[in-house]
Amino acid sequence: MDRFVIAGLAALLAACGGGASSGGASSGGASSGGASSGGASSGGASSGGASSGGASSGGGSHTGKPCDEACTGTMLCDDGGACVCAPGFEPSGSDCVASAVSAPTTRSKAEVCARYASERSTGVTEWSAGTGGECDPGLVPYAGQVAALRYLNLYRWMLGVGPVQVLPKVAQGEQECAAILQYTFSHSPPTTAKCYTPDGAAMCADSLIASGFGLVGQVDGYALEVNQNLIHRRNVLSVGRAGVWFGATGGASAMHYGGSYPALATDPAFVAHPGPGPNVRALVPNKWFVQRGTADTPPLDAKVFVAATGEEKPMKTEHHFTNFSSFDPDGWAPANDVAYRVELVESDGRVFASYETTFVTCP
Repeated sequence: MDRFVIAGLAALLAACGGGASSGGASSGGASSGGASSGGASSGGASSGGASSGGASSGGGSHTGKPCDEACTGTMLCDDGGACVCAPGFEPSGSDCVASAVSAPTTRSKAEVCARYASERSTGVTEWSAGTGGECDPGLVPYAGQVAALRYLNLYRWMLGVGPVQVLPKVAQGEQECAAILQYTFSHSPPTTAKCYTPDGAAMCADSLIASGFGLVGQVDGYALEVNQNLIHRRNVLSVGRAGVWFGATGGASAMHYGGSYPALATDPAFVAHPGPGPNVRALVPNKWFVQRGTADTPPLDAKVFVAATGEEKPMKTEHHFTNFSSFDPDGWAPANDVAYRVELVESDGRVFASYETTFVTCP
């Protein structure tokens, strides 16, 4: 799998107007990788789960299944040893299914802001240090894992995309990766790297990695990306993302991912960011993009008009590829609570799709 490295995400977020804070560190750098294996974490990094998932995002309901390696994908173990539905999923018999994702065009500003408020966790312990010396990776408490998963799913829900599936068995390796990253920021750390372990190195190869962000804050670093072909942003917002698990230590963090699961009936044909309906301004950077959802997209340009008046606002195309295009507002910034009509235009001038988007500021 291709790997990309981003440096200076502190400057990235500053350029984006900050982004939503959810308890992570405020700055750092990031990079990306793929999927592998690992063991259960000692003491609780194998936790994660959804007991605080809430009705809005699903999760937390007991399945009645044992807490073992079969408790994965749509399920994970809570800190009491019960197999529960992961954030974004809810019980269906003894299994868990994705909670319904409403069409973004049907949502009100109040609904979107309420979801924004409910899915951002504050005061959550994101990492507990180990007692075995500087290379002891410690663990991510259950509530911390839940917070990171819910926050990632918030970005996806806003765009009409279903939740991520999880892979708890990589928890220990992901923690060991984070320990390595404190000293060697790389997807391929050498065996001479401080805190090196084979499992940790394997997880670093198969993860998005970040330096200077907390467990939850790394989500902003990936989802608000404006450079590196938006590879991290496209990854975390892609339809059917699976194999997700978060790790962190005091100075580094990582997000494992790998594979995909079948698209939901409600997943969009294309993923746009900003997307149709109300979009929380803090969750959208200055660069807009469109990528494949459940269907291919041609190379696209964007035309943007004030919906009420028809005034066209200039846009500048940066990426113009099959299944991925991006655009910048050229010399203007969207106003709050103003609907803009976005026309995605093919190279021959035909309108591929159109939708209305509105930026909202939430408390």
